Amino acid sequence: MRVSILISSHNYARFLGEAIDSALAQRDGGPDGLPAPEVEVIVCDDASSDGSDAVIRRYGTRIRHWISPDNRGQASMMNAAMALSTGDWVLFLDADDRLEPQALAHCLERLRAEPDGGRDVAKIQFLLRCVDREGRCMSRTIPYLMHDGDVRPLIRRFGSYGGPPSSGNLYRRSAIARYFPLVEADWRRAADTPPFILAPFHGRVLGIDAALGAYRIHSGANRARGCFGNIAARHADTLRVDLHRREASLALLARHGGERIEGPFLPAPWNLRTRVLSWRTEPQRHPYRHDDALRLLRLQARSLRECPGYTRPERYASQLWLMAMLVAPTSLASRMAVTNTSGRLRRWLRRLRPDTAVA
Repeated sequence: MRVSILISSHNYARFLGEAIDSALAQRDGGPDGLPAPEVEVIVCDDASSDGSDAVIRRYGTRIRHWISPDNRGQASMMNAAMALSTGDWVLFLDADDRLEPQALAHCLERLRAEPDGGRDVAKIQFLLRCVDREGRCMSRTIPYLMHDGDVRPLIRRFGSYGGPPSSGNLYRRSAIARYFPLVEADWRRAADTPPFILAPFHGRVLGIDAALGAYRIHSGANRARGCFGNIAARHADTLRVDLHRREASLALLARHGGERIEGPFLPAPWNLRTRVLSWRTEPQRHPYRHDDALRLLRLQARSLRECPGYTRPERYASQLWLMAMLVAPTSLASRMAVTNTSGRLRRWLRRLRPDTAVA
């Protein structure tokens, strides 16, 4: 079974070597006795100007690479990587992330243990441990909630489901190949969304409740506003990107997958947190003009009730947080926004789960 690790990079020379090293390490055996998978590593660079090409070339024939002559966005790199790759399984590794040793070996071992060898599995997903700019552990894993099995009903209801960022997803090639090449103009960023949303329509999702990779958070300004990740620095922008991701991905499903899903969609609990933060902290930029406190409270109650995976104490804690955000003075609400990215708060919430052992 062959696995392609496809690394996309733009001006990430300071992180790229670590990502490539972690990908190449998947070829090695290890102390757990798991067989090393057959792995190819392909790096695609989007016309970086920070010396990334020198980092790529020093690996010689151990990797394959494609360097764009001009900056064309994330879809161009993913399209090139898919065209060059030959693996039965595909993992899109962001250049600022890394895989833990034997991550792929653990995934494939879990797949082999499934009934009929997991032939009906379209995607394997796993937790990612958050690290800071220097690669130091931040004592937090993402996502907080993962859904597995047949997640199509969740997509039809919420437009998405609980799962990790790009680097935590291993796709069966046959489940995503029909959606490539992506239209570059539509997917200059967030191009990892179509595989995430559309793979479950071609098989079930297999979840592994262990941190097999690291997600690097290197934007302190985003965290200070309560925005998770390294791209969108404003909650309103995050909401607009999420809306585009859903609509454009489902349009691909209708065009190439033969199923039309048009909503209306109930916002997922994690999207509602962003929506509340946007409405409270930057009302002039908020994209949902009909929102008010009562509407948001009602939406959250429905979302928490219908979205599986939350315990009753977690639902109560989420509702208390939202009510506090809605009634707090504006200055205090802005300071409270940072709790949206608090690892300490999420660890406390996880202790409300009687059966969890995840850090």
